[in-house]
Amino acid sequence: MKKTHVAVLLTAAGSLHLACSDEAASPGTGGTGAATASGGGGTGGAGAVSGTGGTTTGLGGAGATGGISSGGSTFTGGSGGVGGSGGVTGGSGGVAASGGTGGGVGGTGGIDGGGGSAGGSGGSAGQAGSGGGSATAVPSPGCQAGGGKPPGGTVSVANSHYFAFPDSYDGTTPLPVLFAFHGCSSGNRGTSIENTEWMNLTRNSSLASEYIRAVPVSADTNGCWSYNADIGRAKSVYDDLVENYCVDLSRVFATGHSSGAQFISQLLLSNRTADAQHFGFKGVAPVASSDYGPMTGPIAVMYIQGKKDAERGHGDGHETVEQFRATNSCGGASSPYSMVAGCQSEGTMVDPGCIEYSGCAAPTIWCSHNDPHYGGTMHGVPCFAVTAMHDFFNSLP
Repeated sequence: MKKTHVAVLLTAAGSLHLACSDEAASPGTGGTGAATASGGGGTGGAGAVSGTGGTTTGLGGAGATGGISSGGSTFTGGSGGVGGSGGVTGGSGGVAASGGTGGGVGGTGGIDGGGGSAGGSGGSAGQAGSGGGSATAVPSPGCQAGGGKPPGGTVSVANSHYFAFPDSYDGTTPLPVLFAFHGCSSGNRGTSIENTEWMNLTRNSSLASEYIRAVPVSADTNGCWSYNADIGRAKSVYDDLVENYCVDLSRVFATGHSSGAQFISQLLLSNRTADAQHFGFKGVAPVASSDYGPMTGPIAVMYIQGKKDAERGHGDGHETVEQFRATNSCGGASSPYSMVAGCQSEGTMVDPGCIEYSGCAAPTIWCSHNDPHYGGTMHGVPCFAVTAMHDFFNSLP
């Protein structure tokens, strides 16, 4: 049995730190970002400095891959610097000296969004960076090969799998992975990677620019998934990816549509723990699955299905959601999940209808939408789904 894995990524371009002050402080350039998004008491870079009595915050830059610029330092009476956003690692908070107002805010989008430690005398703790993930990436064996990005950024193996790599992939920096299991269609078994379901759905998205996309292909010539026939194939695709390419094993996620979503639900059954551990998914986002019984967990989930899915007996998927609620030990209460925005689809203003359950051992979200896509059946992947998945996966600690 393999130990549990899971996976992520965030990158950004470098920029300058700027600051202004009640005193005659000059803007400066931010230093290299630290490995964690620390708040007050974090080590500031050579960022903007506010003078004695200054209150203006030093701004962190948007940092390059591998770390973002640190926040500015402050002197007596000054404010802590603010970590930059978008880097692979969160920027450091500003250092508050005696009498300062505390540490800076952690970077918004670094892999580590941990809260900062307290600043100097009079300082307060920094805030946690949003969009953060695990403190340290877990490199796969493939990171040692350092082979660089494949020609064209894709790998296509007919009737087996497709890999697509973002522009930032360099073969040595571990990136997150999205495993995407297609719905029933013989077209998903062809040789044109860009014309498969999930490649079309994620093209030009944040998932495409930040994640390695891995698309296994089912054995069935009609493109449908059969657990017994396909689990070995799916494991082989995973093994190929982690052994030969640079993956962050702590940030591996999965989505699937229709038959592909059903494959995920079957993989997570309580009597298939070893199979689930082989992949070690950090979170999943099935679209229009079915109820197969009790699941292993807990596991972060965003479950998506139309309110009246004609391919699922005009149901909304509540039976499947109940299985996720049970495995995640959720309470009975729920509240609107407002992080998902509506969108236009085929003349309809789509309401994502997302709610989040309380008291869960892992985040548990159900989006019961009204997107008529897929021939008016509400069975398709709704217009909000790809962005919602990206934001949900990136929000997981």
